[in-house]
Amino acid sequence: MPSRRRFIQTNILGLGLAFAGRTALPAAFSPAAETIPPREENERDYWNDWPRYLTAKMNEARSRRLAELSAMQTETAVRARIEKIRSTVWRLIGGPFEKTPLKPQIIGTIDRGAYRIEKVIFESRPEVFVTANLYVPNHHRPPYPGIIHPLGHAEDGKASYTYQYLSQTLARKGYMVLPFDPFGQGERLQYLDARTGKSLYGPTGEHDQAGRPMLLMGSQFAQYRVWDGIRALDYLLSRPEVDPERIGCTGQSGGGTMTMYLAALEPRIKVAVESDGNSENVAGPSYAPPGAVDDAEQDLVGSLPAGLDRGDLLLAFAPKPLLILYSRTDAGLTYSPTYEEGTKEVYREVQAVYKLIGDPDKVSLFGSPLPHAYDFFNRRETYRWFNRWLGSEELGTEEEEFDKSAADALNCTSTGQVRTSLGGRSVVQLNVDRLRACVPANSAPNDIKAFRKGVQDTLKELLALPTQHTPLNSRILSSDAWRDDIAIDEFTFESEPLVRVAGWFLRPARGGGPFPTIVSVSERNRNRVVQEGSQISDLTRRGFAVCAIDLRGIGLSKPHCPAAGPIYYRESSLDERYTWAFFTLGKPVLGQRVWDFLRCLDYLQSRPDVDRGRIRGLGERGAALAVSLSGVLDDRLQSLLLDRPLATYQSVVESEAYSVDFSWFLFSVLNHFDLPDLIGSLAPRPCWILNAAGSGGETLAESEVMAQYTRAIEMFMKSDAGRRLRFIVCPEDEKTKTYSDCLQAT
Repeated sequence: MPSRRRFIQTNILGLGLAFAGRTALPAAFSPAAETIPPREENERDYWNDWPRYLTAKMNEARSRRLAELSAMQTETAVRARIEKIRSTVWRLIGGPFEKTPLKPQIIGTIDRGAYRIEKVIFESRPEVFVTANLYVPNHHRPPYPGIIHPLGHAEDGKASYTYQYLSQTLARKGYMVLPFDPFGQGERLQYLDARTGKSLYGPTGEHDQAGRPMLLMGSQFAQYRVWDGIRALDYLLSRPEVDPERIGCTGQSGGGTMTMYLAALEPRIKVAVESDGNSENVAGPSYAPPGAVDDAEQDLVGSLPAGLDRGDLLLAFAPKPLLILYSRTDAGLTYSPTYEEGTKEVYREVQAVYKLIGDPDKVSLFGSPLPHAYDFFNRRETYRWFNRWLGSEELGTEEEEFDKSAADALNCTSTGQVRTSLGGRSVVQLNVDRLRACVPANSAPNDIKAFRKGVQDTLKELLALPTQHTPLNSRILSSDAWRDDIAIDEFTFESEPLVRVAGWFLRPARGGGPFPTIVSVSERNRNRVVQEGSQISDLTRRGFAVCAIDLRGIGLSKPHCPAAGPIYYRESSLDERYTWAFFTLGKPVLGQRVWDFLRCLDYLQSRPDVDRGRIRGLGERGAALAVSLSGVLDDRLQSLLLDRPLATYQSVVESEAYSVDFSWFLFSVLNHFDLPDLIGSLAPRPCWILNAAGSGGETLAESEVMAQYTRAIEMFMKSDAGRRLRFIVCPEDEKTKTYSDCLQAT
């Protein structure tokens, strides 16, 4: 079997041959499994399993997509793929909004001789104020070619030095240029620190903080970013000085990625220059997890199951003139270690399409020798490209001295921030407005069984659970005794190929069983159950068996930071990046962890010391979600005890400062139900909720929780099980007794 690198190289070669005229599908595109070196019998390197699994899934997605690209042999096929890309991307990010009045205002003007800067505010949606600077030539005759300029992740937005310099020079050469502040940058900070007036999270952090909750409602932050760009173009085209047939778009870094989106989705753009964007495929060459994932708008959730990757955004611009700029010295600094390799691959994909439709000179690639920035080399190539296709070669590529100004000179608002000067609708308010259209009905369903069946069907789809149960291949790695009263087994089983789940099984040393069994999962390491003084292990002295496992990505199965990767990789950001990578694959981490829990129930059925009719689930914090969803899907859980669970997903959308770990998010869940609805569908089985938490991790009062769970309470009442749903608030030192009371009562 070929190595992974050889397999990938063969795929790329096959793609090139296919675009050159080969009609047969290369054999290399046949499904192939990752070659996994054998382990020693008792090897416990669980931290390697998830990276191996992710790599295999990415390579499978890559192979499928390359096969689709290889099948394009005609211009008609290319046109069909372009239409597929546009419709699919719109569907994935949430679709276009209704175009409402822009209500543009020109707040002031700065005259700089060769050009002037108009300070513009327009509304991309009602009361969503966008601050922009319009650079207008003074020494050229209209109509001017127009350039929209989406910005990268600079905290000062349109006032950032290189973005100003690009706009100044283009205006001197006769272009009308419109850079505009994105959410979270410049004058559009969304999460302000009241003490400092600065952002609480920074540009990238703001995008993630706003974008993660959008996934719960089936949309993505790219939707907001793209829409601002489309409305910016609407404003530019409303100016009579602009030639609508000569419209360009360019952006750098995150603005480069936005240029990719706009190139795919906005047909009025005639020429594009994408600089240092995320121009590598997520399922790219030489894949090393977590790969080329980034912040909220740069990761296209659900794209890989649809056969799309980032390269398709640029492919969809064909046959219009496209220049791709990248840094030859940036690999592993801003993006992934394979950034240059991946960008060149995307260029070859796009180049093949342009050749196929007869316009090979309309796409080009340039690599700057400097690190990640819209540096002089990149700006010079941008001038050359726009001059060639929108202006004239005589305009040249030279730059004059930078026109300096005070830090706040380009501001359009009196305070320097939209939120403190104009108010309007914040990104959180936009998300809440969307939520109002998603929340389920308030009244409880009359037929609880039918409701639960519908919930189960929807959950299976949202969680993307496997369709088959593969062999568990369970093993006991060691057996021992803790003092004289507790017997301990260390075990593993395979939840699915490449993924081992490791656990401890504790049971009373005396008595043959079978024992009532508690399945315990947590965000912490499973080893906590065998630590001295463990609350969980004490339950064995009360006659229970305890099975504690690490769900994938938790405890000993938590991946290590890769040897090569962006310099800002930390343990927390690594978790987030794995979550984004799996979201692009359409395989939410929560769904994988639910599957691990369900397979643990399969494992317990194979043990003669387990009473199959008395299995209880215990979940702490985020892992309580895995327990509750497993309980909805599987009747083998007789009862559930949820310790510090998130009370509602709705609270995450409504909060500016939520702190729920991203791995517990589920795409589109709020379009169907919220957590109280899932708990209600458990009726009539007992469910105790201990110290339910708000979106920031704070313990909620019992009355507040009950108010949020009114519908669930009604469902239990209709099932004649009103006493089986309990809400308890208690201090940490009383939890052992509460655990015992719950388990004895249920």
